[in-house]
Amino acid sequence: MALSDVLKAIRAVDQLLALDEKYRKAFEKITADIDGLKDRVMRLETREEVVIEKARAAASTAATQVAIASVADIARRIGRLEERSEPKRLE
Repeated sequence: MALSDVLKAIRAVDQLLALDEKYRKAFEKITADIDGLKDRVMRLETREEVVIEKARAAASTAATQVAIASVADIARRIGRLEERSEPKRLE
């Protein structure tokens, strides 16, 4: 084997090692990015759960207010009907 062949082989190994290092760093960055995205998704899911609970509470409050308004309206109407149905007394 000639010296030039050995040098070519050494350069090829050096290039492979350089590429290996480059790709290792790229994979580490991608892994870090993926971990960051996982954390972000978990935070968003937690916020989503909070928003859903607040929406449920708001809907419940709105339903209660509608029910109260309906009952109050019915009570007023019944009161008016009772007033009309009672005979008026002359004093």
